[in-house]
Parts: sequence; C-alpha cells; structure tokens
Amino acid sequence: MRIALFTECYQPIVNGVVVSVYTFSRELRKQGHEVHIVAPRYPGYRDSEPYVHRLPSISLPTRPRYPLAVPYGSLLLRRAFTARPPDVVHAQHPFQTGREARRLARRLGRPLVFTYHTLIRAYAHYVPLPRPLVEALAVRISRDFSNSADCVVVPTQSVRDVLHSYGVRRQIEVIPTGIDLDLIAGRPRRPIGSRSGIPEGAQVIAYSGRIAREKSLELLIHAFARLRPRFPEAHLLLIGGGPWYERCRSLAHSLGVGGHAHFTGYLPRADVFDCLAASHVFAFPSLTDTQGVAVLEAMALGCPAVAVRSGAIADVIRDGQEGLVVEPTREALSEGIAAVLGSADLRLRLAGQARVRAEEFSAGRMAERLAQVYAKLVNG
Repeated sequence: MRIALFTECYQPIVNGVVVSVYTFSRELRKQGHEVHIVAPRYPGYRDSEPYVHRLPSISLPTRPRYPLAVPYGSLLLRRAFTARPPDVVHAQHPFQTGREARRLARRLGRPLVFTYHTLIRAYAHYVPLPRPLVEALAVRISRDFSNSADCVVVPTQSVRDVLHSYGVRRQIEVIPTGIDLDLIAGRPRRPIGSRSGIPEGAQVIAYSGRIAREKSLELLIHAFARLRPRFPEAHLLLIGGGPWYERCRSLAHSLGVGGHAHFTGYLPRADVFDCLAASHVFAFPSLTDTQGVAVLEAMALGCPAVAVRSGAIADVIRDGQEGLVVEPTREALSEGIAAVLGSADLRLRLAGQARVRAEEFSAGRMAERLAQVYAKLVNG
C-alpha cells in the first residue's frame, strides 16, 4: 500500500507523536509499504529519509521549536500525490495538517484515518483564554474531527472511553505505539556517570519525557525530597527538555535536593536508553499521557516502573507484576519508589516481568495491526 502520514511535528523535534510517526513509518516500510510523511518545514533541517514532504511553515516567537504549517499547503501536495495517489491518508492531529489530510483524502476519494494521540483538553493551560472555554473547544475539535474520519486509532482503551464520552461515534481501533526492541537491545550500554555526574554505584530514579507542566514533575521532585532521608545516596535523573526545565531545577534546589537531581536536556534516543538501563526505578508521575511509550522503553531495558494511577498506565502495567501503580500523591509515589529501592528481590522480579510484558508491544507487531486496519478500509 501507499500510505500518507500527516503530522503537525516531525524530526528534529522530539516528542511522543514524532516517535510514533517515525516508528510506524519505519516498520511499515520494512513490511513492504510505501510511506510518505507530510509535516511542517523545520528551519535549517534537511531530511535524510525518503518520502518526507515539508509544508511551508511559520515559527511563533513564543514557540520557536514548533513551526506551524501555513494553511492551504495542499496546493503543493498535488505535485507529490496526483500522479501516484496514496491508498490511505492518516492524520495525526486535528489541526492544520489534519485538515490538509482530510482535504486530500476527500479530493482523491481515499479513506481517512485519524490517530488521537493527545488529550487536548489537558493542555488548555497553554492557551491564554479562560480555561473552561478552551476545554470545551478542545472537546468539540476532538469530537468533530474524529467523526469526520473513516476510522479513529487510539493508543489505549482509556482514550477510546474518553472519545466515546465526547460523542465520537466512528469506528475506534486500539493500537499502541510499538517500541523498537532491536534498537533498545542493539548495542552494549555505556555508563552514564561521566555524562550525568551521578557517582558509580548510586541508586538512580529516572524519568524520561518532556519537562512540562502537564507531566506533574513537581509531584516527582517532592516525592524524591521525601525519599532522600531514607536513601541519602539516591539520585534523581530527569531526561528530556521542555518549558518547565528551569522551574523544575529551581524547585529541586529549593527543596534541598538540587545536588542529587540531574537534568540532562534533550538526548539522542540511544543515550536515553543508556540512562534507563543504568537506572534502578523509572518514576512516571504524569496523569495526561495517553500511553507512556517511555514507560515501555524502560520496562524493556529491565528498569521497573513506579507510576501514578491513570488510564494509560492501566493498559500497560499490572500492579505488582511489571511495576507498581500508586495514587497521585507525593506520599504514595515516594513509598512506591522506596519499596523498589529497598528490596533487591522485588526490583529483580519486577524487572524480569517488565521485560516480558514490553515484548508484547513490539513495533513490528503494532505496525502489522495498523496495516490490517488500512487494508480493511481500502478493500471495504
């Protein structure tokens, strides 16, 4: 099949949607499909992979790292897709590139698939308008665009329940983003001490993802501060960057744990895996993630997770089997981490089961399921 994936962001940006688009496109190509990616142009960046089409974009002063596609860039796509149109069009967002995808699908008479990656309502704080208004608008956008697609894909059962509550009546398929087990296990791990400043032999509590308000990282930093008197040699490693980077650093220093809290900024994925493989616990405080690919990657590397209870986590971790699931309080998160750090037997048992569980979410298997959805739509 010839597949066109439309996304609001792509490399060199690093976030969950970019990882999902890249992972699915690579696996679908391995399975013999021709995959085209349509994304906003990123200033100064040149793509090395084939079939990437960049739309004209503008960069806002407030968010220079996230250029926005210029409306009606579809005029430039006619040259790419008129002679050899895609069999299926797949939008990753309900915004500008999603509208371009819908226009292309309708013009060519091709099925439109939409993946609902993000609980948009949880990001209302980024819009300088009354929050109830923004949340209501987010629900409406989510519902209307989903109902305009021929099929909606979601990463977890909990997200499907959310869309049903919004009034989405289209077919919804649950297909998580797979993890690249070959990349995770593809080379010997390198020590992280020289890169992070963490002394050899220290107990490491890791987090990987955006450093942003919606990730509830203040909860994790407070939990770490409560933990320190019992585990004075423990270190907190926060992998990633984002708008709350400096705020979280300041919070760690104000709580007296700045010397044991390490912030890496954005890292290449291979370096992220090195850090996770060397960590003892993966702490995940977010309530807004729709899946938590970072949790699965940590599990695949044998780093058991302690995560706050949320719909996304419920579909990945079975409490007490592959990790611990706790209530979203600093006390509960601290106690969960302490339980794993304080018992080598528990940590090793959770780590072994976490590896097995992560294999169920391999990238190749998830891509096969997505290709089956495409085939049904094309043939139906």
